[in-house]
Amino acid sequence: MSLLTRAHRRLTATYVVLFALVLAIFSIAFFAILALVLQPAFDIAPEVAEGTAAELAYRLTLERVAVALAAADVAVLLVVGGLAWFLAARTMRPIAAAAERQRRFVSDASHELRSPLAAIRATSEAALAPEAGLEERTAALSVVLAESERLSTLSADLLTLARGEEPLVPERAETIDLSVAVAEALENRLRDPALRGRLHQELAPDVVVMADAVDIRRIVDNLVDNAFRYGDVLTQVHVRTWNSDHAAVLEVSDDGPGIAAADQTRIFDAFTRVRSDSGAPDGSGLGLAIARGLARRSRGDVRIESRPGAGARFEVTLPRAR
Repeated sequence: MSLLTRAHRRLTATYVVLFALVLAIFSIAFFAILALVLQPAFDIAPEVAEGTAAELAYRLTLERVAVALAAADVAVLLVVGGLAWFLAARTMRPIAAAAERQRRFVSDASHELRSPLAAIRATSEAALAPEAGLEERTAALSVVLAESERLSTLSADLLTLARGEEPLVPERAETIDLSVAVAEALENRLRDPALRGRLHQELAPDVVVMADAVDIRRIVDNLVDNAFRYGDVLTQVHVRTWNSDHAAVLEVSDDGPGIAAADQTRIFDAFTRVRSDSGAPDGSGLGLAIARGLARRSRGDVRIESRPGAGARFEVTLPRAR
């Protein structure tokens, strides 16, 4: 029996026991009041000569009321038991979903970590072979270094993703201009000759938010990197910021291949890749999950609009600083 099934049954039993206690208290109080009300009033009606008959009728009435009340309690408990099972199932549903997400996350993370570790082990074993020469060992060390850097990047991404689940502490939050943080994130990319003429920015002034500037730069980096990673050498990427009525908005759009509607609901899940073919770009599938997690950490969110062949538009909304 799984842990979730045991928790479901315990929660159902808790609901039933609590209701049974309330019902028992109500039944006892009801029966006591009824017994008091139905008690023969010999002092009010002295002309009743058949006192024994009245007493027997009184006891018989109480017995029948007690049996009827017990039967009603059992029927009510049966109904409540069914309702408690249903309510417990509804209560456990988000917990079960979270447990499944956690299980899938651990499985995917283990898979991602296993590949570089296996490469490091195999390369190290080959380099330690007696017949390995200096050239082979030098090449092996290069592979070990590259895979170690891959592991370091992956572990840093996992820590960032976990940080996105935590609320933004007051010490990290500051009043910043969203456009300034975005410009700082794009500064190095705009100097890259390979991206010259392909990355465009349109940043409005005074787009003030309460957020962590490091988080904002990471969101921009991930969204822009995602646009270029899944595009081609001609892909154009536009980055814009502006103030809406109640929020500050960051938009990253491209004219790349776009994303199918069926994939748009899952691309923000960790380790999800839209493409898994041999020609798919490198990546861990954490970029968009990190972007959404960091946005939500600042009480914002990320949403997507896209059609296959018509590019994609990611919109980050953040509360404006008062």
